[in-house]
Amino acid sequence: MAKRYRGFKIPVKVGDEDNKRKNPPDNSKLNRIIEEVEKSGEEALEDIEISTDIEENFQIIQKVFKDCSDLVVRRFTIGEQSVKCLTIFIDGIVDKMRFTSNVLQPLMLYIRMTPQEKEFKKEDLIKSLEYSSITLGELTEIYKFKDVAKHTLMANCILIIDGNTTALAISTAQWQARGISESTTENVAKGPKEAFIENIRANTALLRKKIQSSNLKMEVLNVGRFNHNGIIIAYIKGIADEGILNEVRRRIKRIDIDVVIESSYIEQLIEDDSFSPFPQMDVTERPDTAAAALAEGRIVILVDNSPFVLIVPTVFANLLTSAEDYYERFFYITLLRILRYISFGVALLGPSIYVAITTFHQEMVPTSLLVTFANARADIPFPAAIEALLMEFTFEILKEAGLRLPKAIGQAVSIVGALVIGEAAVQAGIVSQIMVIVVALTGIASFTIPKFNAAVTVRFLRFPFVLLAGTLGIFGIIMGILFLLIHMASLRSFGVPYLSPFTPMTLADWKDTFIRLPIWLLRKRPSFVKPTNINRIKKGLRPKPPKHH
Repeated sequence: MAKRYRGFKIPVKVGDEDNKRKNPPDNSKLNRIIEEVEKSGEEALEDIEISTDIEENFQIIQKVFKDCSDLVVRRFTIGEQSVKCLTIFIDGIVDKMRFTSNVLQPLMLYIRMTPQEKEFKKEDLIKSLEYSSITLGELTEIYKFKDVAKHTLMANCILIIDGNTTALAISTAQWQARGISESTTENVAKGPKEAFIENIRANTALLRKKIQSSNLKMEVLNVGRFNHNGIIIAYIKGIADEGILNEVRRRIKRIDIDVVIESSYIEQLIEDDSFSPFPQMDVTERPDTAAAALAEGRIVILVDNSPFVLIVPTVFANLLTSAEDYYERFFYITLLRILRYISFGVALLGPSIYVAITTFHQEMVPTSLLVTFANARADIPFPAAIEALLMEFTFEILKEAGLRLPKAIGQAVSIVGALVIGEAAVQAGIVSQIMVIVVALTGIASFTIPKFNAAVTVRFLRFPFVLLAGTLGIFGIIMGILFLLIHMASLRSFGVPYLSPFTPMTLADWKDTFIRLPIWLLRKRPSFVKPTNINRIKKGLRPKPPKHH
């Protein structure tokens, strides 16, 4: 559809200047700029400054946004002097009501009612309007066309006025986003139910709701050549370590990528060891978890268009910690944490230990149990290692299918599929009943791990451990564990040893690892995070009944 533009009146004098141009525009220069824009796109805008000739600006904008059907261009004049103006924005991401009431109306109508209007000088008009007419709060002065393109695509409205080499980027964004809802990956029985969403400003508001302090700082960076995705580094000044903070800034600033779609892009580009199966950053969609991490001296990284935020530095103990651990009584949580560590070992080593014992170390099993194992495997045509790998592979297929199917039938397919396939495999003599029990127990144990990325790591490592057990027995499992511990001991998360506080050992930090002491005893922040202020709870807060006089 052809665009309609408002016509211009014949320009007259503004102040002491003649609005008619004495010298014709340098068409050869303009043509070179347009050719370069057609050839290189946005990259050609790096050094192109906004011209005093609004027609030149309009032609460049047309070339930059050629074939962009959602671009809206509005041309109009203001004041009795009929000064030419131009506004551009992207339809669908800009609030048109705000644009009309806070930009167009003040410029086209109200400015004619002010006595200062006759004193405006055209070259100073942008400054005058910025301070006296435009009623929106967020205004940014821009001078180059690269910023015109950038701010337009960031849902701002751009105002260009004839005779001015400065333009205004006016915040009129109206991104479509889902409402704040309950977390889908970190469910808790007790505690806040709200979760982050894809709107970064809504996410920062959720953090501000939890931590109402001016010491909560939020630094903004932009990453991505095509989408200039906003990234916010959140930390509490006076608690977070400056060295870790500077390292976070450095790693993010060095990123040079076309687009950033999700926070996982940032995670994979700034982690210490990209070839390690262990996550070196905590990932959460819960504002309470992020706020608690900030209070410990950690740094939270929020990425626009992603409901998951990154928390650094992170150690192994954090992966087995749930947000609910701080909302229940300490003795119950201590029991749950010990159970999680045991479940982690079962999920990692369960099938491999069974394979090793039945293949190489039958003497380790009581005779009656060994007879049961032998009877169960009497008709199985495969070695125990192949049987375990086959069942694990089938279990992973069922979990993936349940995840990809529509929510209404996904769980039913997973459960029914596991039952039907397991029973059919036993009846057909492909696998033994005991192997089905072992694999099912292993799968259930992996579900007790609170962090999804840690559960994925366990699922991956299970396969090499089964292979080691099938070839070398218990010796292979021990070698695998040693190699894994050496690897984990060598890992760092932004300079913090991954196995802290177990190694290097810091007994004071064991109060909140595989056990959890009462809140009033957790007086110190974790020392391995290197907080500037180590104290977080006042001494002597143990609850006790009042003294009777």
